[in-house]
Amino acid sequence: MEKQRLWDETWLQFADMMAERHSKCASKSVACVIVKDEKPISIGLNGTPSGHTNCNEIFLKRDDGFYKRAEYVRDETIDLMEPAVQLVHEGVTFVKCHDPYEHHNWSKQHEIHAEINAIGKLAADSTNAFGATAYVTHSPCHACSLALIASRVARVVYAVGYEHGDGLDLMRESGIEVVHMPLEKSYKNTL
Repeated sequence: MEKQRLWDETWLQFADMMAERHSKCASKSVACVIVKDEKPISIGLNGTPSGHTNCNEIFLKRDDGFYKRAEYVRDETIDLMEPAVQLVHEGVTFVKCHDPYEHHNWSKQHEIHAEINAIGKLAADSTNAFGATAYVTHSPCHACSLALIASRVARVVYAVGYEHGDGLDLMRESGIEVVHMPLEKSYKNTL
């Protein structure tokens, strides 16, 4: 049992590191690493399809909300009654989004979740996830939970609860072992 916990922690930390270093989402950096027979067989990140504009090229997240690159702001999204709040980041002008869900709605239309990307890569390689473990930085949403169920993974280990992660009970009902394992942000040996 201790050996399994250490491997779970190792793969989840790897997923966390991949998300932090390589995700192109301005809001949440998410990764899914699928491991089978002690080997990683697929890695997926949240983001747009290859060749498409990434979320972090349009949006900037700050403590007070999301900002959008000025050239992407259309006249109909500007509130004429309230002056636009702007900031300059790395030489680029951003305008504060009046709609707090603007990024979320854009993301739903353009981005693919990490779990779907990981499963898609397996399908492209004619590899299967039967009996594998999916290590995900955030708990899977309903759609990703359905995809994980369909791919026949045996276990899902996640670090952080996702506010739209309502698929945990669904996976449990389907016989998938679901493990919540909060991570410390240190990749050093914690023994």
